[in-house]
Amino acid sequence: MGKQAKPALMDHETVITDKFRTTPIAETISKITGLPTSAIVYRCAASSYWQFRVFLEGRPRKRSTKQVELLKAKDAAKVIYAEMLLSVHAGEIKAKPSSAKTLQVIANSLWAKNETRMLNAELNKSKVSNDKSVYERHIKPYFANTDVKKIDTDMLDEFKSHLAKQKLKPATQLSYINIVMALLKQAQIKKYITHVPLKPKVRVDDEARGYFDDADYEKLINMASAVIGHQYQFTSKQGAVYRRITFTDELPLLIDFMVNTYVRPTDIAVLRHKHVHIVEQQGIKFIELRHPATKRHSNHMMGSEQSFLSYSIVKSFQGKQGMAKPEDFVFAPDFANRDTALDMLATQFTALLAITQLRKDDEGKPRTMYSLRHTAIVRSIRKGLPIEMIATNSRTSSDMIRRFYGSHVKSVRYMGTAFVDKEVAAREKRVEQLKSNTKYDLTPAKPDSLTDK
Repeated sequence: MGKQAKPALMDHETVITDKFRTTPIAETISKITGLPTSAIVYRCAASSYWQFRVFLEGRPRKRSTKQVELLKAKDAAKVIYAEMLLSVHAGEIKAKPSSAKTLQVIANSLWAKNETRMLNAELNKSKVSNDKSVYERHIKPYFANTDVKKIDTDMLDEFKSHLAKQKLKPATQLSYINIVMALLKQAQIKKYITHVPLKPKVRVDDEARGYFDDADYEKLINMASAVIGHQYQFTSKQGAVYRRITFTDELPLLIDFMVNTYVRPTDIAVLRHKHVHIVEQQGIKFIELRHPATKRHSNHMMGSEQSFLSYSIVKSFQGKQGMAKPEDFVFAPDFANRDTALDMLATQFTALLAITQLRKDDEGKPRTMYSLRHTAIVRSIRKGLPIEMIATNSRTSSDMIRRFYGSHVKSVRYMGTAFVDKEVAAREKRVEQLKSNTKYDLTPAKPDSLTDK
């Protein structure tokens, strides 16, 4: 029997046989941040949808994302992966028989649980992603294939020592240990272990971020206006450029807005014009932010007197772009993906800190975009506003104000006039008492011409 002729190629078109219609098209393969390295989405000739594939429990598993856009397909893939993990641990998919359970098995179960919690807005997406990254880089390599039943207090203490030898700060060590403890708690829930060993103690002193005093803030805001349109390059220690960012008109507007409203960077990602309400008190116009809850706090946030002008400028700027409607976002409204929008703004701010050499304050405390919120709160403390009032207005607790924000205020001299007012009143009372007491002569002495002037 003669050889079958190969299909002819016409005008450089590739003839795809049925055998290869489900094969991933190489140039479309894309990995998914936060999932195992084997997890990919790809296009194939057999479907107009993006496909998802991952190796799980020793074999490849595939499913259509039912999405035609790449970003939506990646989001769908994360949900599919979570469902697969739940199926595995619910016994719907047969797993390899094993009497020993490693942290990796527990991690798969916890990540699936966290994906569900994230979809229900019970967990922050960035925290879930960060926990996975820490697990892959620091926890998984150390414990390797250790049976979870053998992880006891001694081994946890050894892990703590391992982290300390890597020159990691106590706060970082504690955060890594907490992830391990969460994994062990999940192992107990799954009945792989009977109890969770004691957590190693790590002494952690509160590390407040830096804030901007008046001089540094003026330097920062002036430079933000001066560099609009310029490009900044981030380089490695070897001098290689790994990212470029162009400063936009929004940067100085964002800085001015944040220091007058107490908002967190995460608030910026969700804040729309419909959430900004203009209120008037004693003839002064303020803005009150009524945006969705962040960090489980939903109080309205009232800005300073300057906040009304700050917002007016922002709204005028966005209005000229045709993006100041109630449903539009106040900052970076052209970015539908709000994580990307926040990353773009934060990267600009990081570059600005580098240019102005303001990455750390005078005490060596690091500054980030979050430091603008610190600046707003420190300014309020220095106005003499009650701690409880500041905490309520800035969606935090009085304890957090005292521990982190109040740490920047080194003396009651910088906490308004209340202390001095009390002392002045006490002094005046003492003087009156002395005047009424006849045994004291308060008449000023005549100056001695030889010594007094």
